[in-house]
Amino acid sequence: MMFITTPTIVLDHLKNLSPILSTNKMNPLLEGFLFEIHKEFLNITAYSQDLQVQTAIHVSPSSDSTHNFENGFVINGKKIIEILQSLPEQPITFILLPDEMAIKLKTDQGEYKISVFNGDQYPSLPQDTEFLASFTIKSDIFKTGLDKTLFAASDDVELRPNLCGVYCQFFENEAVFVATDTHRLIEYTRTDSRPETNNAFILPKKNIPVIAKILDKFDDAVEINYAKGLVQLKVGEYTVYSKLASGEFPKYRDIFPKNYSKKLIVDRNALIASIRRVKVFSTLENNRVQFEMNGSLLKVTAVNEEFNESALENLNCTYEGEAFAIAFNAPLLLEQLQNITSDEIVFEMTEASRAVLVKPHQENPGEKVISLIMPITTY
Repeated sequence: MMFITTPTIVLDHLKNLSPILSTNKMNPLLEGFLFEIHKEFLNITAYSQDLQVQTAIHVSPSSDSTHNFENGFVINGKKIIEILQSLPEQPITFILLPDEMAIKLKTDQGEYKISVFNGDQYPSLPQDTEFLASFTIKSDIFKTGLDKTLFAASDDVELRPNLCGVYCQFFENEAVFVATDTHRLIEYTRTDSRPETNNAFILPKKNIPVIAKILDKFDDAVEINYAKGLVQLKVGEYTVYSKLASGEFPKYRDIFPKNYSKKLIVDRNALIASIRRVKVFSTLENNRVQFEMNGSLLKVTAVNEEFNESALENLNCTYEGEAFAIAFNAPLLLEQLQNITSDEIVFEMTEASRAVLVKPHQENPGEKVISLIMPITTY
């Protein structure tokens, strides 16, 4: 059998799927894409232990289904991408050679014969799962929720698997996304979304970049089919199967400060720039920067006693409360501040050793962002 397409069309889909592929030489099937021909469509699948993505490309068959790979064929991902990237845009014919366990790519310049594996041994996540719920959400809202929270998810898979992802909560009139690594927490809410359901799951951190890249290509709604331990996402010509993180997400709202006694409002860009300069003079062990607040003055300082170095900057601010000092890990705080789009930032504080709420002073329509960060209490 033969079919005709172009390098760019195939390459665009392969690049979206390629981060899933394994580099484990023990199983060469996991280094490849599964190609299956169904009438006028080329279906491509990439698989990892926790994630599987399928997509479809319209092609032009130039012969019937005889001499075909009954279960598709698996082609090395790195090799096919490298070949397609080097070809100029032109029609390319895939000639299937099942008797030789190979395929041939034919272009105006020449022919390229590549060995393949039979697709009957290609692994797959369970696709006959009984889904517990099905609902839709706009792709841009879903992607933004993941983007706004992913940075705060934990990497400690061994001890905290339930924190190694984004906790996605869907309700009648809003969608809420949460991530934490116990040092900081971010909750992002979209009130302009109507999932019209009541479901929640933890999407694993390592799967989210691939999912977000696919979501970024579409304005369509994402169909979400939820099952215990697995979620299926459908958008455009892509179908994603992702295992879910194990365990229950903690009741994070219990740790939000209830009655703050100190409130700081400061220009976001000025604060970010100040922290970036001052943190150069902090110790590498904890990147400690200190805020000292009194009236309309905010002092941002850092000290490195080992090298007898220090830095001090003064910023104008609005502060309510008694004179107060508190310290933060600079890189963690910068991530929080860069993730919030507001001209001014609000800090709500109680004690120098208690969690601090960080949020925008001006909310964007339809969204709400709350960050939580633990201060540093020792040098």
